[in-house]
Amino acid sequence: MGGGVDGLLQIVGISLAISFVTFWGFGGLVHWWFYVRRRSDAARWKVQPERFLRPRLFREAFWLGSLNMGIGAVVGGVFAWHVARGGWSTLYFDPLEHGPAWLVVSALATYFVIDAGLYYSHRAFHGRWLFKHVHRWHHRYTAPVIFTTTAVHPVEFLVFQAFVMLPVVVVPVHWAVYLLVVAYTYLIGMIDHCGVRVRWPLPLHSGNDFHDDHHVYFHCNYGHHTQIFDHVHGTARREVPAAGASHEAL
Repeated sequence: MGGGVDGLLQIVGISLAISFVTFWGFGGLVHWWFYVRRRSDAARWKVQPERFLRPRLFREAFWLGSLNMGIGAVVGGVFAWHVARGGWSTLYFDPLEHGPAWLVVSALATYFVIDAGLYYSHRAFHGRWLFKHVHRWHHRYTAPVIFTTTAVHPVEFLVFQAFVMLPVVVVPVHWAVYLLVVAYTYLIGMIDHCGVRVRWPLPLHSGNDFHDDHHVYFHCNYGHHTQIFDHVHGTARREVPAAGASHEAL
């Protein structure tokens, strides 16, 4: 791909295609499988079996989430173009440049830098003014579905994306390792918002009850990747809800 405008358009186009294939394709499949095909059986799979988004809120979440996916794809595509042209970042391309062990260390560093950024920015968005004017958009969805993953105020989305991109200016990390961590971040977000009880814990994560509780109780469980910062700062919800004790899970 060239370094000029044509190269920029190609890279942004690829970024948009990947974003919408995953958001509409994977997200649509999950939604159809559970919320359409198994809606009448919600007690067996849903985290909040008595709650469903109203159709208006569902449509709003779909289009708002899609808008932000588009914004994120453009920002990410422009940054990828910048790197492809030799622009500065801490990304590197030779996997042996810092040795094999650093691939693991940098992956963990990237993971926890993003986790810290998302936790502290999320808590900041629960401040009175920011919650009222910005973060409340996301909390309209008290029974989240997969499309609510990115259904936030665009300003909030850009702040979160800035923290997802923070490692590429502070951590020397191989480009493929960074993309894997970003993809895993996206997967965590989709699983945490899908509303489907996921019994198996993800590596360095957990089941998705933790974040779903944040949508129910609001002022707890702020963490995205891990529960570490919630436990450090005492913001983890201590009581485990009785609902779903007999639910079927994935």
